Amino acid sequence: MTADRTRGAAARNAEVMRRFMEGLGQAPPPPERVEPMAVRVVRDLASRAAADGDAYGDADLRMDLYLPQAVTADAPPTPLIVWFPGGGWRHQRRGNGPRLARLFAERGYAMADIEYRSSDTAPWPAQLHDVQAALRHLCSLADEYGIDADAIGLWGSSAGAHLALLAALATTPASPGVRAVVAGYPPTDLLRLNEDALPGGVLGVDDSDPAWGLLDGPPAERPEAAVAASPARHAHPAAPPVLLLHGDADLVIGPGQSVRLHDALTAAGADSHLLLVHGADHGFLNTGDWELRPRSATAYSSRHPGTVRPALLTPAVVERFFDRHLRTDPWNANG
Repeated sequence: MTADRTRGAAARNAEVMRRFMEGLGQAPPPPERVEPMAVRVVRDLASRAAADGDAYGDADLRMDLYLPQAVTADAPPTPLIVWFPGGGWRHQRRGNGPRLARLFAERGYAMADIEYRSSDTAPWPAQLHDVQAALRHLCSLADEYGIDADAIGLWGSSAGAHLALLAALATTPASPGVRAVVAGYPPTDLLRLNEDALPGGVLGVDDSDPAWGLLDGPPAERPEAAVAASPARHAHPAAPPVLLLHGDADLVIGPGQSVRLHDALTAAGADSHLLLVHGADHGFLNTGDWELRPRSATAYSSRHPGTVRPALLTPAVVERFFDRHLRTDPWNANG
């Protein structure tokens, strides 16, 4: 790419990201509740066990737990859903995503909101080590907080979805209890990001590109690390069921990235479902808009290859997916 084209792409990237951030700020929040929420929140728990010190260096990583108030000492353990915030592997933070008390601690799930190191302070694979250590530590807290360590779901957006998928697809999984993953608009093949970008979308042309920051350089110049950090390169038959959510107008991460992973999981014989959300750009899980207004989508499933059907994206779709895979009796879950 010539210097002029690189400068033009960099300027376009900046404009796309400006519009994206403005859109997030203008999205309507979901309506506030008047009555107190039936959720107990435990904040600022250390997200690592003492044995994980070498993986963290000097990082101080913490997490929040959202626990159903109805859980009692003699109640059965509660399924756990772990939220992985996005932010380009650079600017992630707790609270950046859906309101976990509503989605879905009020509905009988334990929810965890975890941290991982920024690529500005530690390049790949530090982020994967961090989330794997956080999952191990959550399992060590299972008895204390009434969590079912054998019924864990992972849910994330963008860079967080990427890490959730990698943690779930690891051949030595972070937790044998990971039984389902919901991934919103994830990068899945770091060597194909530019190829899958929509016209006018973000291109990796300089060090402002999050993938460059993650790998400490352009993915094409670090192919081994890029492959290791690409969920689509690690699909296997024993992968837990995956639900992919991606806007078909996503200018930050092209929807072809989710299609790649869905196709790889389908070819491997794993259980994969993909919703391409009509007209949606990046970041819709970080706003209340998707709670307030169902979004039309096109659905694909590994169970019916070649079949396309219309669908609606609502929080109930995500909840039902987790119900099916984490609940002992999913058909009676939530009344």
